Amino acid sequence: MPARNIRPAHVAPRSHTVDIDLLRVFDTVVRIGSFTTAAKALSRTQSAVSMQLRRLEEQLGVQLVARDTRQLAPTPEGLQLLPLARQMLGLNDQLFHDVDRQEVSGSIRIGSIEHYATRVLPVLIAEFCRQHPRIHVELHHGVSSAMHAELGSRYDMVIGVGAVGSGEGLRLTKSRIVWASTASSTTHLQRPLPLALNPEGAMLRDWATRALDRAGIPWRIAYTSTSVTGLEAAVRAGIAVGVFREATISKRLKILGAKEGMPSLPDSEVWLATAPLPGRKAVELLEAFLIHKLRK
Repeated sequence: MPARNIRPAHVAPRSHTVDIDLLRVFDTVVRIGSFTTAAKALSRTQSAVSMQLRRLEEQLGVQLVARDTRQLAPTPEGLQLLPLARQMLGLNDQLFHDVDRQEVSGSIRIGSIEHYATRVLPVLIAEFCRQHPRIHVELHHGVSSAMHAELGSRYDMVIGVGAVGSGEGLRLTKSRIVWASTASSTTHLQRPLPLALNPEGAMLRDWATRALDRAGIPWRIAYTSTSVTGLEAAVRAGIAVGVFREATISKRLKILGAKEGMPSLPDSEVWLATAPLPGRKAVELLEAFLIHKLRK
């Protein structure tokens, strides 16, 4: 349906100064695709987010988001505005970043999934700490659900993984979950199917075993590890079939799909959640920095 011009006729001239906060609401709604989840990410009510987006649309005189689909999507006008909105948000955040970075101090505890904790965050945290020498960051890695439960007590910030649209935090990236083996392996033909998985309670383990049960494929646990490196080593050795986020899978592994008789798995998202505590300027600075570096 084409976007409609929602500006009423015979109204006073609209303001030509855009509220940055309204642009942030628009950007968040488009990235997440849901008023409910966007409201959680922004720590606001769903009605407040909807009203603020409507205010921006009225000020600009165009509809920015199509609301007649299961998942919210930007209109052509919204897509045209999006790059400029994100540029303005980036400049706004950079302004406060440059003004505040020499004055802010404090300690921040981050809990993160292994891939980010070992391969992504160390370099970014080093860069952030060079910019903010009085802020000290502790980085730990663990299981998403367990870390999220300790957000606000043990952790100030958590980067975890969950089902798409889970609402556990602000989405950073989206990725398929895939089965994998080596190119020459026939391990996936064995019955019961040998698996290399995380310990009980881990999300990918639950998704994998449930998918196999639904497909009527018998399975057994051949290798267990909390480490992605350990799981990949087991798969490369031909011990078992593994389950990984496609975005992190080793190039030495082969993705298995329906052609190999493997059932489909849900998509996942990596999210960032922070403890809603007032007066934590150091946490706010790191959150803005990581969102700018990691969001895709």
